[in-house]
Amino acid sequence: MQQLTDVWTLETPNEEAASVDLNFIVEAAFKHSRRAINYLRKLWDGESWQSIKSKLEVEGSAWYVWWMDGVRRHLTNITS
Repeated sequence: MQQLTDVWTLETPNEEAASVDLNFIVEAAFKHSRRAINYLRKLWDGESWQSIKSKLEVEGSAWYVWWMDGVRRHLTNITS
């Protein structure tokens, strides 16, 4: 019998992989990569880098919805 936990997996395996990939892009953006910053701005409909950066520095349920919106768009970009 497998012990159940309180951890929920909300992402599909593809979304999980896209989230990991997107984290690499975020790391590059925090290191001032203009290409990464521009990609993130495009991913979140032209949102300013300052706004994106602020959201990336906090977590919560609203953040999760925002993040997964970006993950799903990124997944679409890498699979099309």
